[in-house]
Amino acid sequence: MNSNWTPAARRIIDKRLWVLGYISEDFQGDMRAIGSLRQHGSYIDAYADFAYQLQPTGQFTGQANEFALREAQGQGIAPLILFHNYNGKIFDPLPLRSVLSSSVLQRDCVHQILNLIPATSAGVHIDFEGVEAPYRIPFLTFLESLRESLHERGLVLTIAIPAKRTEWEAPGYDFASIGRLCDAITLMTYDEHYSGGSPGPIASLPWMTESLDYAIRYIPNEKLLLGIPVYGYDWSDEQTQMIPMRAIKELVERTNARIQWSDPAVEPYFYYWQGRLKHSVWYENELSAKIRLGFVKSYRLRGIAIWRLGYETGRFWKGVAIKLKR
Repeated sequence: MNSNWTPAARRIIDKRLWVLGYISEDFQGDMRAIGSLRQHGSYIDAYADFAYQLQPTGQFTGQANEFALREAQGQGIAPLILFHNYNGKIFDPLPLRSVLSSSVLQRDCVHQILNLIPATSAGVHIDFEGVEAPYRIPFLTFLESLRESLHERGLVLTIAIPAKRTEWEAPGYDFASIGRLCDAITLMTYDEHYSGGSPGPIASLPWMTESLDYAIRYIPNEKLLLGIPVYGYDWSDEQTQMIPMRAIKELVERTNARIQWSDPAVEPYFYYWQGRLKHSVWYENELSAKIRLGFVKSYRLRGIAIWRLGYETGRFWKGVAIKLKR
């Protein structure tokens, strides 16, 4: 174990139970996540700021959220700076292929990351999605060298990994090695049904359980953060819309929909019509989220990771308080 953690890293490493929230913007000037940090900061131990996008050169574009850093400092929340490969539409495999297939670019990339993290941050959160099977080993080499550099500076390495139920799903991710190399790991137990696919649960309980059962075979449970979605999708023949948990009530009232409950999925859903267009909405609400929070205790996990701050409701935090913060 590292004895020379920085004060920010030490604050989070010493916490038995983490509530981590992701910070992101859906549009220029989107302050909902910051509002959440301000209002509910007493429940939040760390946040991961969706800050920097990887380029094929191993460089990054983007910036850290200054509002979040200030807010965190005032409330004693540990900031993690997130590095990703999301290009605004998809998680782009091209920059990953480019960087992971060159040891020079890997080194540049690690160097860049160290240069970009603000002085007050507790460490780094890696969200490289869609790592392909041929890059499984290079990805570990990259994580190993990043971990070494971060630990030398007393900073933590955290990561988000896809939920999978067999070795054949997401083969680019070696769970056992990732579990060894990273200090905390978000299991992205959401988007079982995603915006580009057919309607269905965001994270049905059986799917979530199977994903967790697979993960804890390889990853120490005291490192695992359970991904908690606080949104839903509205599917129709037109483009799928993401709907924050906090916007569901208004949509239901406006469309006169009747909320239904799926017992197998343990998740709510409803339908509504717009002219001749049928819409199907599946989403997480406060009750389904609260049931999922119970997994933290029963699986003895490190905590939860919420995608994302600013989508949730005040009642959601009451569930967090009851289930995790007592």
